Amino acid sequence: MARADRLIDWTRRNWFLPLLAILLTIEWAFARTTAWGRDGFAEAVILFDLCLFVPALHYLCYRRSLARKALLVRTAALAFLGLYIASHLIPPEAQRLVAALGWARLAGLAVLAALELWVLVAVVKLVFGRGATAAEVSASSGAPPWIARLMVAEARFWKWLWRLVRNGGGKD
Repeated sequence: MARADRLIDWTRRNWFLPLLAILLTIEWAFARTTAWGRDGFAEAVILFDLCLFVPALHYLCYRRSLARKALLVRTAALAFLGLYIASHLIPPEAQRLVAALGWARLAGLAVLAALELWVLVAVVKLVFGRGATAAEVSASSGAPPWIARLMVAEARFWKWLWRLVRNGGGKD
């Protein structure tokens, strides 16, 4: 019974993930069964769902559990991912809005790469700079606690290896 309770608790905290699977299935079915016309209505529906609705649901689900910066970066990443997915769902001959928003995909990718690089540098400084705890790493990076523990363990390993190499393998 404990396993069922954990699953229910996880689903209450992460209701966005099962809903996302359902929404993506609906979008895929909609894209496969739509008679693509020149009016662009179906394309606009898919773009709205994937670039605005899905990120809004993500924000609502995790607004209380994630750090603000991590939440905003992940929500923006979902919006750009929605544009990418839409470009694969919508047939090329029906892509009017997606083609017009092609610049946004590249700009978004550049912004997200810069933000991720900034987060990476901050986390590496935190982990390698001093004896950071997994809780500090998780809070500053938005990484799940189990990943933060792995990051701290890896940093300790590399620090140990560096000390070993620097001291000549421990030989006196």
